[in-house]
Order: sequence, then C-alpha cells, then structure tokens
Amino acid sequence: MPANLPPQYYEAERRYREAGSLEEKISLLQEMLAIMPKHKGTDKLQADLRARISKLKKTAEKKKGPHRSSQPYQIPKEGAAQVILIGPPNTGKSSILSALTRASPEIAPYPFTTHQPLVGMMEYEDIKIQLVDTPPIAEEFVIPWLGEIIKKGNLLVAVLDLGRDDILEQMEAILEKLKELKVEPENEKKDDEKGILYKKIAIIANKQDLDAEQVRLSILKEFYAQRFPLISGSVKFSQDMEKLKEKIYKALDIIRVYTKVPGQPPDMRDPVVLKKGSLVIDAARSIHKDFAHNLRYTRIWGSDEFKGQKVEKGHPLEEGDILEFHI
Repeated sequence: MPANLPPQYYEAERRYREAGSLEEKISLLQEMLAIMPKHKGTDKLQADLRARISKLKKTAEKKKGPHRSSQPYQIPKEGAAQVILIGPPNTGKSSILSALTRASPEIAPYPFTTHQPLVGMMEYEDIKIQLVDTPPIAEEFVIPWLGEIIKKGNLLVAVLDLGRDDILEQMEAILEKLKELKVEPENEKKDDEKGILYKKIAIIANKQDLDAEQVRLSILKEFYAQRFPLISGSVKFSQDMEKLKEKIYKALDIIRVYTKVPGQPPDMRDPVVLKKGSLVIDAARSIHKDFAHNLRYTRIWGSDEFKGQKVEKGHPLEEGDILEFHI
C-alpha cells in the first residue's frame, strides 16, 4: 500500500536534513510523524520515525547533562499585554493574527504551516496588545520551547475550528497538552498543587460562517462557557474582528486609567494599564517607585461620586478613571 505522503511532509523532511541542533531535529521528526496519514502503508515509516525520535532524545539528554537547553526564541513583551494563540493544526490562528495585526504570516490550507512564533501588535482604541501565533498543538508533535512561550503570556487564547465535527476534542487536546506542560486554568486554581502554573485562558471559536457551525457553537458553549471566556466569529467578517479585539481586551482583566497635571486637561492618549483591582498607589508606582513614595494625595475623576475628590492611596481604581497626583 503506497504511503501517499503530502507535500508538507517532504518540506518538513527537507528542513530536518538542514537542521543543526538535536532539539530542532527532534521537533521536525515529530512534525513529520504528525503530518503523515495513518494507515498500513505508513506503519513502517511511523515506527522508523518514532525510533529516530527516541534515539535523538537520549542523545540530547546525555549532551544536556545538568544544564538546561537554551530557549531558541525570546519574545520580549511589548504593549499593554502579551496574548498567546494556541490550538490544533488549521484552526485559523495565523489568519486571526493577520486579521487583527499588520503581521503577514504564511497561511495555507494544509497543517503545520507555522514553524516558529510569529508576532504582531493589535491596536485596540488607545493601546496596543501583542499577539503571538505559535506552532500547532498535536498529539505527537511537541516543540520543546513552546511551553516557555506559553508560560510567559498574560493570556492564552485557544483557537478552535467550528467547521469540524471534533469541536470538543480540539479543546480537550489543548487542555491535555497544557496539563503536560504543568499549566492549568487560572479559575480552577488549587492551593495544594505545587509546580503548577495557573494562566488565564479564553476560547476563540473560529470559522462561524454557516448554520452547522451554530450547532457546534451551542455545544461548545454548553461544555465550556462557564469555565472560559468564549468568543465566536470569523476572519471573513471585519465586524467580527473588531468585536474580537474588545473581547480579548476584556478577557485580559486589565483596566486603563489616565493622568493629568494640576490645572491642565487629562492626557487621554497614553493610558496607564493596570490589572483589575489595582489601587491608586499601584498607578503611581507604575509611573515611578520614587513618585509613589513621595505621593501626598491624589484627586480622582471617574464615576459620578468622584469629581476631583481627594482619595487615599488604597482607593480602588476603575476603567477610565482620571488621576491627578500631588507630591
């Protein structure tokens, strides 16, 4: 029985031959294993790839010794927050990155088009949010450095494909892979679990174009809407993408506050971005630690009851508050 390997398999094989490090070779062999069709014609090739992966892993462990392997991709955080797009192959992560930012990732109808993290800046009103597209999550395809990128993000967004029947399995595969990386949903934190990193997770249900997708969306909401912020839409519609920006902002659990100099109007172009629940002193500290130390009092403009009133350092802040610091 012929193997009938797809073109992207041979592309991964070419990159494997050119790879310099053991980690990269292992990653590409795993990619080849995940891409190839699973049938009797590929049984021998699957076994060969698994054996090569196992051998390279043992070699890498011996060479690594007590030292940790280096992280090939360092992505400094920029903007108000860093959002990591994760998901199975061909769910539309790269298309979402392209639609929400000025980035130009390679987009193709076959899986594993993304081989390295791709970064773009999403403009939302008066701030920018960094989006990072990552290689796909698959059962037999694990990139060694993917876990480090995931752990450093402020928000993980699981991108799912409503056009496929396995909508629940897509999310379960993501949660299972995160569990292997010792990452759990923040809202399900357990105090007695050590070594677990808890992260905020949201879901984008992508490709919501036809009636059949509405049925799958209802199923997805039934199982997950109580656990995670769930955002639906399609990159085909610009209005969906604008709503998506707002929902990503809200899922980040951050607020914007503004500052003003006494006797002058507030600067509404450059907000101070803080976590929800932050206090006046947190806003002052974000400007400069010495500024916070010397702060005498603050006037605040915000909701109806606060029109330039003096407030304490421990006063809680809300979205859109305007602060006038006095030192």
